[in-house]
Amino acid sequence: MTRQEEDRESTREVRRHPLLVYYNLGRRYRPPALLLIILGLFAFLPGFIEELDTGVAEPETLAVVGLVLILVGVALWLFTVLATHYSYVEARPDVLVVRGPFHQTVVSYQRVRVVQPVQVSQLFPRKELKGMGRPLVRPLLAMTAAEVQMRSWPEPKERLMRRYGRYLFSPRAEGWLFIVPAYSALIRQIDAAIQRKGERDRGATAYEDPIERLKYYSDTGG
Repeated sequence: MTRQEEDRESTREVRRHPLLVYYNLGRRYRPPALLLIILGLFAFLPGFIEELDTGVAEPETLAVVGLVLILVGVALWLFTVLATHYSYVEARPDVLVVRGPFHQTVVSYQRVRVVQPVQVSQLFPRKELKGMGRPLVRPLLAMTAAEVQMRSWPEPKERLMRRYGRYLFSPRAEGWLFIVPAYSALIRQIDAAIQRKGERDRGATAYEDPIERLKYYSDTGG
């Protein structure tokens, strides 16, 4: 199989693994988004139905308030769509792509030290989950995640944590933590991509340009 065929084959095997932490985040904000949109629509009704005009506020004022509620609700709804459907990790042939609702980070496989499975409950004990950790991580405690330990980070880790949140990072090691539905498939894909890239790098190192080979003849032909 040629290198081009290997690339096409590996590309066909690539899958986008949804990040379940973001999926839970999107589900959490979906009802408030829908509620804001409905309240905004109700705020327009006194301008069309006189019986609903109580005189407490002018219909024009209520319409402005309703418009603001609708815009906020639509923006929040779009966020839920991005969080649930467009947040993923993808093991591409040459790089690992981490995608959140608003950001994307490309990770070179040369930075990856090891990939291994880990129980989510071992990293985030139930009793220690507080605040947003309860609705985001508690439903995932029984799952196994893919821990991608890093030799180095593509950006400062503190910046990445502010961008993606603490639950995409392993608390026990310098690495990512990907809680996805098919953790074993993701681990296999990352390992396979690292192996293919290593073979290509070794092949490129072993190759010597024909022009460079002339130096051996010049040295011996003196």
